[in-house]
Amino acid sequence: MQLETAHELAGVALAEFGLAPESQISFVKYRENHVFRVDSPAGSSFALKLHRAGYRTDEEILTELRHISELRARGISVPEARSTRTGELYAVVSHGGHTRRVSVVGWIHDAEPSGDAGAAFAGEEAAAPEDFTAMGELLGRLHRVSESMEPLAGFQRGAWDADGLAGHAPLWGDPLALSTLAAEERALLEHAMKRLRADLTELGPEPGTYGMIHGDSTPENVLKTPTGLMLIDFDDFGTGWYLFDLVTALFFYTPGPQYQVLEQALLQGYEKERVLSDAERGAWDALMLGRALSYLGWAAERPGDEASLFIEHSVVPWVLRLARAYCDGAPAPYAADAESLKETTL
Repeated sequence: MQLETAHELAGVALAEFGLAPESQISFVKYRENHVFRVDSPAGSSFALKLHRAGYRTDEEILTELRHISELRARGISVPEARSTRTGELYAVVSHGGHTRRVSVVGWIHDAEPSGDAGAAFAGEEAAAPEDFTAMGELLGRLHRVSESMEPLAGFQRGAWDADGLAGHAPLWGDPLALSTLAAEERALLEHAMKRLRADLTELGPEPGTYGMIHGDSTPENVLKTPTGLMLIDFDDFGTGWYLFDLVTALFFYTPGPQYQVLEQALLQGYEKERVLSDAERGAWDALMLGRALSYLGWAAERPGDEASLFIEHSVVPWVLRLARAYCDGAPAPYAADAESLKETTL
């Protein structure tokens, strides 16, 4: 769908959410969905999302919006969902032969992402450890609240489990389908995925370590605001190991010189809210590899996309190193200096 058509669809959706037709609509980004900023004449601002056709079912969209509303009611810093004029959490709008599900949340003013994936991966970002401590606290609160919640009626979301990360049809796509892989690289990844699936199956979705998670908690989805950090973009929210959100927050920093410091800061903040079990700590490398492989699957599903090209050229070699270490039972590359860091902080 062309951007012009998406912009027109956003305009059609305004009335459904009780927003003035003269509201200003500004394009923000397109990844899975088109996102626009809406500034109303009354001074309020909103983020309007056109959900990509066929990407999420109606039940999945409704589950996401009901979940963030429940999290907000329980004190977790997430955007506020706006209902339609008839009290629904999303609308169905059509224009120019296109139909889209549309949702709206409050715009977060004076906010900026906690980090940038590309700059982090290249080692060009000077991340502040205190930001990762705060991020750990936020994720700890999220998981503690998630542990206390029963899945809402009609709950329907994907599972970041052994199958979702390393099965025959992973949630973000099959890493082995990436066309740029050489035969020996594909063989290595296939071996790593078989071992990973076995290890995660043994870990199991046990209560206390597995529940409702964000699923895409990169620093770009953790906003720094004047009142603290806020989690946004629950498009990949589902069930999974709580630890998965932690490795996601750190993955793009794994090749850089700050990794060990940032890991320590994140865990320090997290364990102020929720203490990790021995089983969770032992699964760190497995889930980090699962997260790494998911990016290859994502790129395989979107050939030619700018982010896919970045993954193919820059991320794949690093993931192959992680996979080789995992298959060999060797320390992960990002853990090479762990002992020396420990000694300097004793």
